[in-house]
Amino acid sequence: MKRTNSVLLKLDRDTAAEVYYFGDYVRELIRRKKPNIVKILIRNYPIRSVLQYLRQNGKVKTGKEYVTFIAKDGVEAKIFFPRKNNHDKWDTSFSLRDDAKTRDFTINAMYLSISKRASSKHIIDFFNGRKDLKERKIKSIGNPRARIKRDPLYLLKAVSLAAYLNYRLDSNLFYAIKTLSENITKVDMGDVREHITSILLSKTPSKYLRILHNAGVLFHIMPELDMCYGVRQNEQYHKHDVFTHSILACDNTEPDLVLRLAALLHDVGKPQTREETPEGKATFYSHEVVSSRSSKRMLKKLGFEKEVISEVCDLVYLHMYNYEPGKWTNAAIRRFIRKAKITAEDLDKLNTFPLFLVRRADRLANGYPHKEVSYRQERFQERIVDIYKQSNVFTINDLDINGRIIMDTFNLKEGPTVGHILNYLLSLVIDDQKLNKRKILTDKASDYLSEALK
Repeated sequence: MKRTNSVLLKLDRDTAAEVYYFGDYVRELIRRKKPNIVKILIRNYPIRSVLQYLRQNGKVKTGKEYVTFIAKDGVEAKIFFPRKNNHDKWDTSFSLRDDAKTRDFTINAMYLSISKRASSKHIIDFFNGRKDLKERKIKSIGNPRARIKRDPLYLLKAVSLAAYLNYRLDSNLFYAIKTLSENITKVDMGDVREHITSILLSKTPSKYLRILHNAGVLFHIMPELDMCYGVRQNEQYHKHDVFTHSILACDNTEPDLVLRLAALLHDVGKPQTREETPEGKATFYSHEVVSSRSSKRMLKKLGFEKEVISEVCDLVYLHMYNYEPGKWTNAAIRRFIRKAKITAEDLDKLNTFPLFLVRRADRLANGYPHKEVSYRQERFQERIVDIYKQSNVFTINDLDINGRIIMDTFNLKEGPTVGHILNYLLSLVIDDQKLNKRKILTDKASDYLSEALK
């Protein structure tokens, strides 16, 4: 950072250029936080001359919105030039006030000369950003309705910034978002995903997911989750409706994207599966199956990576396991271990196993005082460890037979049939570990093929 500062400070001192820190950098400086991004605005000096100077002192990448400068110390700075309006091209003759009008929120439109960086007293603040920081408020520069109409993503930017800082929205900004919430449908889903991810990884995602619901935005981007609002559950087990329960479950996981998505969506299928008994009790049979399918559809639409979608949907599908000590046999435990993909490396840290963390979040979000982990869950985990250590086979690779042997023995070509046979044999051995002998497995495979050919 010292090298970057010295390069830019020299430009400010030795030329007519005016070099300012601005945006996120100044905001975090005032908040006494370490800035994640170095943002610089340069005015009153030809752009070509600035770029020439920067190239002499580091690497330069020119983009549409800004220039990236990487000095020899490796620190990356984003270099901006003034614009009078959002649609204008760069023009270093425009004033700081002109440029400030193009910025998104008051707390991001403050400037500090690089020569004055040691003192926040010299911060240039045209729109009372420091006051809004003190009041922990996200406020639009200019008319928020006009901003949203010009850039529909603006409404989601406001909420994700509020979530990142744990601030509130200015009332005029909130009502503009609510009035124009449908505009979010005009935004590329990749941009939506980026801001939803930011909200989910914030300190208290439930607060801002509720804002998205109240403003009508959630209905357009995650309708399956929005439909959970007001869906009543059995008060014996759940104090809250499905929506509130889901967003609180999200709060009760670590800031990990897969965990938070799984906790948020684990009950998203309940509105579609809800039925009521004559006694007035609500049932949600197979909601985990519907929840998993809905999650896959929703996450795919938002453009999440296939690996993330797969992990989330598996957690959602498996979260309803119901361990009963007197009924679950050793074979049932082994089947669960296989299904949940528990490995030997997981045994010493089952409390942090993803599926159990989602289950913990589910329990903590039911609205009633409980231990984080139930006594039954503790016994279940102990039994998983015991059964795992007593067993030898959990995957196809553990079988005393393989695909090549199957193909040679039964004159089969490589293909799905071989996989079906191996999976069948694995299911037998999971139930009874004594069957894991090549002769027995070969006989079982012969029986399987004979039955398939009938």
